[in-house]
Amino acid sequence: MLSEEETIQTLKHINQRDFQEISSNLLEKMGFDISSLETRDGSILLEGEIERGGEIRDYLIKCSRAEENLKDEIKELHELLGGKKYGLFLSTSLRNRGVEKTENIEFVGGTPFYKLLKKFDMLSQLESYQEELSEGEQDEESRDKKPSAESSDVNDLGKKGKKKYNEGEYQEALSYFREVLEINPEDHAALNNKALCHLKEGNHEKALESINKAISILPDFEDAYLNKAFILEKKGELEKAKDTIGKLIDLKPDNGQYHYIKAAYLRKLGELKDAWSSVQRALEINSEHAKAKELRSTLRKEVKEKTGEEPGEPEEPEELAVEKEEKGDFKEELEEKKSKIDDLQEKVEELKSEVSDLENENKKIDNKFEMEKNRLRNTIKLKQERIDSLQEERDELREALEEAKGDEAEEIEKGEEEDKESIEEDMKSKEEAVQELQTLKHVGPELADRIYEGGYKSIDDLKKASQEELSEIRGMGSALSQKVFEILQEE
Repeated sequence: MLSEEETIQTLKHINQRDFQEISSNLLEKMGFDISSLETRDGSILLEGEIERGGEIRDYLIKCSRAEENLKDEIKELHELLGGKKYGLFLSTSLRNRGVEKTENIEFVGGTPFYKLLKKFDMLSQLESYQEELSEGEQDEESRDKKPSAESSDVNDLGKKGKKKYNEGEYQEALSYFREVLEINPEDHAALNNKALCHLKEGNHEKALESINKAISILPDFEDAYLNKAFILEKKGELEKAKDTIGKLIDLKPDNGQYHYIKAAYLRKLGELKDAWSSVQRALEINSEHAKAKELRSTLRKEVKEKTGEEPGEPEEPEELAVEKEEKGDFKEELEEKKSKIDDLQEKVEELKSEVSDLENENKKIDNKFEMEKNRLRNTIKLKQERIDSLQEERDELREALEEAKGDEAEEIEKGEEEDKESIEEDMKSKEEAVQELQTLKHVGPELADRIYEGGYKSIDDLKKASQEELSEIRGMGSALSQKVFEILQEE
């Protein structure tokens, strides 16, 4: 197995097409549904969706082998985001220092890149690339990376055109791509981008003309074949769109996304059994392809409604069944069982998803219950504090009575009567004071009682206090004290 250093070096030296294949395959295994792909300035730009946290997120992804100016690379990705919410920057660079995390762009450097390749068992694919690399090929790759002055102009124009395209200014983007083609009429990337601009403006014929020219210049141009299929789909020529994806599959037979797109076209054409075969192939390549799983479920229902049979499980002719019994050929039986196991596994996954949803709902209920429990606990705590305070006063009175017992009991009893009367008067006075304090806005019975305990017997006493002194009253707080202070100032 390749080490981290060997993996990164191999990624840096393989050709652009192989790097594109590795990157797109990795993203698909991570769960991304890739909708478009293009190469520019040595990097790869992809658009795709992925389900996270119960929602479908729209991503713009940049895969780069650049070693310098990572900040500028991320800044450029940020500018290209346009209306998209999320960005992903996938880099082979191990020099991640100084790369600032942004709110909507995730950064995956060299080490995490290696760990992802290892997690999805893709290192063996890289090993085969490593064996093919020779010193001469590496030198040639390095020479190809040195841009001439003319290619630098083309790159600048291409960047400006792409920026305008992402901002929805397609006419301005077209003008930049046309300038590129004036410098180099066989720039296949510019022709591809020009076709996309025409497509966005609804000019399907011009889009098709540009994309066909790009393919004629670079016959194995994956981006162009994919975009050509989209153009034909917009024109309503689904049969031709399907055939175009077929050519793309001939180029890249192990790309699950292409098999999924072909299955979608076949379904629209009503060729359900062929669509079933294509979507099954997509899931053989990438079992985590969310859109392919969804399409397979839909096709299963549609095929069964149309034919009365489960797809992939046709009823055997009687003669063949007899022959199989006589010869003891269990191959067909094993295939049927395998298919049933796959169906059961799919149902298990659906049930797991339902269980997960129920667990999430249960967590929400638990959280609400915990919040209500905490609220009641705080209320009980406040009540208990009040009870403790009253009991403390009661105990103090009892201690005073015990100390007062003795030779002067009669006098004390007389004093107790007086104290009782005094307490009743004080309580009566306190009740009146509390009622007066409650006339203030925001002051209820409990807070009025605490204000009284804090030594403020009347509204006049409160007017003499500062806001800071008011905030020290238990239960008042800085916000409430400010409101009460302002009301007092107005009176």
